[in-house]
Amino acid sequence: MANVSLQNILYDQSNMMTPIVGDEIALVLNRILGAHEGLDGVPAYLFDIVLHDGTSIGQIDIRLKTTPSLVKFGGQIGYGIDKPYRGHGFAAQACQLIKLVAKDQGFDELWITCNPGNHASIKTIEKLGAVFVDLVDIPIGSELWHRGDREKLRYLWTL
Repeated sequence: MANVSLQNILYDQSNMMTPIVGDEIALVLNRILGAHEGLDGVPAYLFDIVLHDGTSIGQIDIRLKTTPSLVKFGGQIGYGIDKPYRGHGFAAQACQLIKLVAKDQGFDELWITCNPGNHASIKTIEKLGAVFVDLVDIPIGSELWHRGDREKLRYLWTL
């Protein structure tokens, strides 16, 4: 996978940060997570999901490397929408925008995982057209286990 710069997506000609803009929302880079901060020790880009009026409604991140643990358990993207804004399809819209970043980073597919009881996330993943692969048990003692996760549904999203 190529380690391509995000410059063509995130920076305009004056080298100022610009959001990734969709029809109803935009992704604004919050920060770059170093390996020591990212899930499974993988660096990531963390974006705020904002409405066009600037209201922050959630976050989405993309992990910048593929590891066996991310593919099997953690997934390569993670997202959350604040409660007052759920049910409007904003998570799916944010995933469609993060796809631009993924392609820029050389990904042609992404693994997405969620907890079996997270019906909203399952609906979002299915809306993206990701394909269900399997249900896996989280290894005892892993980072996800310590967060309280016990099982994950695994989906493959072809970009």
